[in-house]
This record gives sequence, structure tokens and C-alpha cells, in this order.
Amino acid sequence: MNALDAAVPARHWRLAPEGEAQSRRLARKLLDFQPFRLVCSREPKALRTAEIVAEELSLPVARQAGLEEFDRPALPLLSAAEHALLNAPIFADPARRVLGEECGAGALERFRAALAAALADTPEDHHLVAVTHGTVIALMVAAHNRVDGFKLWRRLACPSLVVLGLPELELLEVLDQVT
Repeated sequence: MNALDAAVPARHWRLAPEGEAQSRRLARKLLDFQPFRLVCSREPKALRTAEIVAEELSLPVARQAGLEEFDRPALPLLSAAEHALLNAPIFADPARRVLGEECGAGALERFRAALAAALADTPEDHHLVAVTHGTVIALMVAAHNRVDGFKLWRRLACPSLVVLGLPELELLEVLDQVT
């Protein structure tokens, strides 16, 4: 869970106490994927999630530029339905800028490049675990699979685990709201 604050953009939100507990549960689930390299977005909530996972599993964590969420301005706190209405056009027309300075296609390319860089730095005998954000994850999964990105985005909860196979980024599994 995030500590929501309408006065600042979502990219500056912090992890709430319940989110810290969820991160510890996520760490236990990630034991199934060892050995892995852990990278994260530079946003505070993702960074704190990755720090908790790293502490729980005695792993290093690396910040990876480009894994940040879709760039959007500070907005009032929205209901889930209102948030969905704002996000739907990002998936329906990724080339059109709907919120902030970035269009869905731009966010996808930024995220894709960051993920490729992180994979290039990951030892061959390791998985890559990237702690990142729902909109960019859903855009990436939809770009590489026959998946409705908007429906996937709506399904994802904090935290969720999306498992992709290499090299094609084939969607293998979605564990929403890891418990």
C-alpha cells in the first residue's frame, strides 16, 4: 500500500506501513525464484519495497533508471473507478499523450530499454526481479503477449508478481496481491 498524498505526484509517494508488511510477504514468495538479481525503480515506494525484499533475503538491490511509473502530474486522490477512467486512454491509444508529459508508447519504450539494460547486467544463471509499477508493467506485458493491457492493469494490486519468460517476455504467471 502507498501513503497517498494528493499534494504531490504519485511518483513521490512513500510506502505505507501495510505496504511494508506486504513487501515482507513478497520476499517470502520470491524465494521460489532464487537466485535472482534485484533491481528497482527510483520512485520511493518501489525503492522501499525492494529494500525490504533485499533486507529479508540478504541481497543487494540496484536502482535502475527507466523503471519508473508512467509520468503523470499530481492529481486529486481518485476512486478506483476514476483512476481507471483516466488510465484507459493510455492503453486504448498509446501514441496519444493523455496525462503528464509521456504517452503510453513513450513510457513503454523507456521501460523496455531499462528492462533490457537490467537483463544485460544480470548473470545468465540468475533470474531478474524488477520492483516497478503497474501501468508500465501492463504496457510491457501487452506489447509482448495477447493480453489486454488495461484489464491486466486493473487486475494488478500492490504487490503483484508478474512472471515473464525469456527471451520473448512471454507471460507465464500473474500473482495478484501476493500474500
